Amino acid sequence: MVMTLCLFTCYCSFIMVVGRSLAQEMTVATLRRMLLYVQLAEIFYIITTTLLKVSLGLFFLRLLTKRWQVLTFYIILGVSAVYGVIYTFVAIFQCGVPHDLLNNLLHGTDRCLPEAFSLFTGYLYGTINVIADWTFVLIPIYILIESDMTRQSKLSVGIVLALGAIGSISSVMRMVFLKGLLLNGQLTTEAVKATFWATAEPGTGIIAASVAVLRPLFRKVKTEVQDRITQHNTNRSKPKDVENNPNLDSQSLVAMASTKPTSSGGIEDSKRASLYSIVSPTLDRDVTFGEAQVGQVIHIRLTTQEYRPPPPPK
Repeated sequence: MVMTLCLFTCYCSFIMVVGRSLAQEMTVATLRRMLLYVQLAEIFYIITTTLLKVSLGLFFLRLLTKRWQVLTFYIILGVSAVYGVIYTFVAIFQCGVPHDLLNNLLHGTDRCLPEAFSLFTGYLYGTINVIADWTFVLIPIYILIESDMTRQSKLSVGIVLALGAIGSISSVMRMVFLKGLLLNGQLTTEAVKATFWATAEPGTGIIAASVAVLRPLFRKVKTEVQDRITQHNTNRSKPKDVENNPNLDSQSLVAMASTKPTSSGGIEDSKRASLYSIVSPTLDRDVTFGEAQVGQVIHIRLTTQEYRPPPPPK
């Protein structure tokens, strides 16, 4: 996928150079350079989309469980890769050697491939892309429905798959305006629209694949944020006695038991002794043990009842 992103970046760079060349004065050198970048943009589009289909197919192969699913994916991958290579050579040598592209166009179409053949190869490549896109969407959706994932997880994965299906719409729209991409020396609105949809097709596919790969990272970040919020709330609600006592570790047992007052006889001393006592008398009826860890919420409820020693015998 990283290689696909690099190729897509090169494709976008060539498109930007072509757009800037249109604003310059049209000389022979400018026209020759612009046609070169137009051809490079088309070549890099083909390589990018072909590599994207292969990357997506290899990614989804790890999720397949049935033989017919694996076989279908291998067929789609093989056809996409083989025809992608063929269509790349067609784009390179559609008017002879790329260095003589301008001269061949000026001398007529006898040195270039027939227009009908160029359109046929373009439509066939777009059709293969559409079939591959919908195959990579429908089969994972079928697996998703049968899985035991939660509804929230299914919804998030479904959104990613739907984003990947947008690439097929871009392929269809590119085929609608495919005539504008023919090297005939003319710049029409069809060429602009075809370039727009050709850019959107691999762009949406790369986004969908990246989001699918980054889902575990997003889940980890979400967990870390929730843990930090919980820890912050715990520190704010932690009792002062527990916070100031360095002897309590994360595995200490807090015995919320009522014990006898200390020699000072104060109620506060009784509460403090109860809080830090690990072993409480077994005869106490109001004994509650709780296990807590530092960094987690600890709810402590203290009784305010005053305990007095029994009266001396008469």
